[in-house]
Amino acid sequence: MSPYDFDQGPLVECAVRAGWTDGDLLLGICTSRLLSTHVAVISRSDGAGVGVLTYTNDGPVLNTYDGGQLKESISLDGKFNDSLTCCEVRLPLALLPDCRAQGIRVGLGMGGQHTPAVGRGVSFRFSRLSVAEIGPCRGGSFRVRLAAASGGEAIRLQGDAPGLVDGLSVAPGQAKMLSIPAQGPIGPEQSLTLETDSGESYTLHLFRYDPLERTLTLMEQMVGRFAAKGIDVAAEREQAAKLRRLQASLAAADEPDLSAERRALFDASLAKRRLFFRDSDLAPIEKILFVKRHAFEPSHNYSVLLDSRWRPGGSVCVLDIPCRDGRFEPDEGQVTELFSAGAGIARNPMATFDLSKIYFGYRPSESGYYHIMCMDPDGGNLEQLTDGPFHDYWPCPLPDGGIAFISTRCKGRYLCWRPQAAVMFRMDADGQNIRPLSYANLTEWAPSVMSDGRIIWTRSEYIDKGANFGHTLWTIRPDGTKPELIYGNTVIQPAGYANGRQVPGTNEICCTMISHFGDLNGPLALIDIDRGRLNPDAITNMTPEVPRPGGWPIEECFRDPVPVATDYFLCSRAPRRQFGLYVIDRFGNRELLYLDLAIGSMCPTLYREVTPPPVLCGMEEPEEEVEMGQLVVADVYRGLEPAVARGTVKYIRVAQELRSDLTQLPDGSYQQDHEPFMHWYAAPVDRVSGPYGWPSYVAKATWGIVPVEEDGSANFHVPAGKVLYFQALDEDFNEVQRMRSVVQLRPGETRSCVGCHEDRRSAPPVRQGIALRRPPSRLQAPPWGAGPMDYQRVVQPVWDAKCVCCHDQNDQQKIDLTGRLDADRIPASYRTLISQGWVHYADCGWESGGCEKLPPLTFGSLKSRLWKVLEGGHQDVQLTMEEIRRIKCWTDLNCPLWPDYIFRDNRPGPESQRITDRD
Repeated sequence: MSPYDFDQGPLVECAVRAGWTDGDLLLGICTSRLLSTHVAVISRSDGAGVGVLTYTNDGPVLNTYDGGQLKESISLDGKFNDSLTCCEVRLPLALLPDCRAQGIRVGLGMGGQHTPAVGRGVSFRFSRLSVAEIGPCRGGSFRVRLAAASGGEAIRLQGDAPGLVDGLSVAPGQAKMLSIPAQGPIGPEQSLTLETDSGESYTLHLFRYDPLERTLTLMEQMVGRFAAKGIDVAAEREQAAKLRRLQASLAAADEPDLSAERRALFDASLAKRRLFFRDSDLAPIEKILFVKRHAFEPSHNYSVLLDSRWRPGGSVCVLDIPCRDGRFEPDEGQVTELFSAGAGIARNPMATFDLSKIYFGYRPSESGYYHIMCMDPDGGNLEQLTDGPFHDYWPCPLPDGGIAFISTRCKGRYLCWRPQAAVMFRMDADGQNIRPLSYANLTEWAPSVMSDGRIIWTRSEYIDKGANFGHTLWTIRPDGTKPELIYGNTVIQPAGYANGRQVPGTNEICCTMISHFGDLNGPLALIDIDRGRLNPDAITNMTPEVPRPGGWPIEECFRDPVPVATDYFLCSRAPRRQFGLYVIDRFGNRELLYLDLAIGSMCPTLYREVTPPPVLCGMEEPEEEVEMGQLVVADVYRGLEPAVARGTVKYIRVAQELRSDLTQLPDGSYQQDHEPFMHWYAAPVDRVSGPYGWPSYVAKATWGIVPVEEDGSANFHVPAGKVLYFQALDEDFNEVQRMRSVVQLRPGETRSCVGCHEDRRSAPPVRQGIALRRPPSRLQAPPWGAGPMDYQRVVQPVWDAKCVCCHDQNDQQKIDLTGRLDADRIPASYRTLISQGWVHYADCGWESGGCEKLPPLTFGSLKSRLWKVLEGGHQDVQLTMEEIRRIKCWTDLNCPLWPDYIFRDNRPGPESQRITDRD
């Protein structure tokens, strides 16, 4: 049965009741429509013992699987009704060992949108108490039945709902009803929590989505807003009242009439749509620039250039929407093609502020590259601006006349996987003077210009944290100075934010909440920067029916939001699997503007002349060529206190995340894929991990240390044009705190920060720091030299000199600290230190690493078991200060093994070591 049948509608409801006898689980499952022969996925609550309750012509069966293959099909005692909407079944508990202790999970809704393969889970526990929702939600209240089994004592309950706050007793064999008021963004929603006097707790999640009720509520709210604007809405007010009366009569019927309810929903939706397009704030949608192309559907949000299916075709277009009698009429819109992609793909068109030029990315063939193209507003004077073996796309005209764009010209591999990275560059309007704005090592997206002239864009970065969470919003001045995190970093869900654009007249950013996987699709959000750049509560989901993406959605999802006015947003939406152009508001309304069923319509922007934002003054270029910038810290203890006492921090170490440079091939192009990708890592995390998870698989460098003054201030030079981060060190060179984000400086640029992990809204001290009364400090290189950290060159000599006489391959404690290489080119000492947990590090596992802020003094050398042994007088071993610094520096760089990203199979192995030994 099609979920798009008009009379039925796309909404499918499922319900399950569960009970038990001594040896059987009893299930009653009802659904408004069966979307799959897989009725339910049944398992223990911990996921063990999975079986799929399946419909067959011979009755219900439980299918079990092993490695994805059908293992056994067990006939069950049960029956389906004739319409296949209800099933009652008896399931032997012996099929789910230990389920009385673990509980039961029943997954429902297979075949539905956003439903995982194991279904939407309802968990049950074996108990004398029964808790169930009864009947539909009426008037914004749910009815919940509480019942106690016969025999035994009364059950005393407390909870967070009316009638439960002061406690409630349910006698054996008795049932009591509760009325639970609820509200939510798309329908009544509440979580009822119950706790018994014996300490057991239960949660019942209550939710009701009623499309007709939501449509009428949105229309009535719109009538009120428009009336406040002075719009005559008398006719629409009466129409809404008439629809309300129809809704009430349908609800009062003895039997539901689904076809009549769907017709009422259609009439209400049409009335609301006609009202929606009367708002004069929508005037900017009269002309819309957009692209027709197929959705990319990559495996990861940064792998479009690597593994998206090549599906050419489409065009760059303009949509004209007429306005008649004060109402926009999208149904009468006309599309004009400005450029045909032919056998290639066009993407991300963007016009200049004065509409004199349109820029877009174009790839003529699967073997070709995206290049920035330029044309007149009518499609004439087409010109290719960039060339070479690089992908150049996502152009963004700047107030100074230049163009920002995304490019693979950084010549780097995306550090955690296979593809090339692409970061932000800029060029003149004629394609000349190309230079990087970002020095990042990971892919970036979607530059746009804010009202103050800065560029906002999405960059990926994950210094010593999980790779899945680091797609955050940043700003930068068009000359490449003062890049700054605007939102994200420590927010773990969603995984990232794309297409960030400032909302006019506010300090809000509209964006798409994205997954680490798939394309840049998801729900649309507003982020209120005034509420804090690391505050999850700053996010408002404008499309709450689309869940925050863990996995990425390919239908019933949104992308490419562009503010039209304070309350309205142009965007792309895929109601099924084809994107069209929509306009939505912050109140929950969304209306179709244009849809081509043959190909996606995406990347819309308002095609109108606007006053450009101000041109920001660029940094004064240094009189002579320099390779350094300057950084000032007002008070390093801001953000460290009270955990770190004043006087503790003596140095700041300047560290770098190193780029994985691409290999240039004989034809001049650059290597596009890196498989097996883990063999390109700077540490063999697929072979060696430990109790703290993964160490850094990213190569690191240390450029030296600088002093911190008594008042916490510091003033020092740093290398320009690199991805840097800083570490606060105590007098013994232990890391006190680590910057798990990045900073970059242009040559000659000066940056300053208040403290170390301080609240970004805090003001600096009202004084001149001691460090500012003197010239900037020069970096003091470590005794072994500045540059990439090479464990075998820097750390292994310490073990060779002080440890291997006892701790070699014959050590009975299995503590082998020799540099002996195994078949994977891994020194025995490295494997020992990591796998046995002798050194502590932040977990860099993709999912396990997380991105939360780590408190000071909780990681690295200070938490390493190695130092407890050595400082306890281990066998009278005496390390020099240089040897101590070597080990601590490597540890606090999060324990990378290699100083580069050479393909592992090409590194020296055991055989080369034996040759050296013979020599």
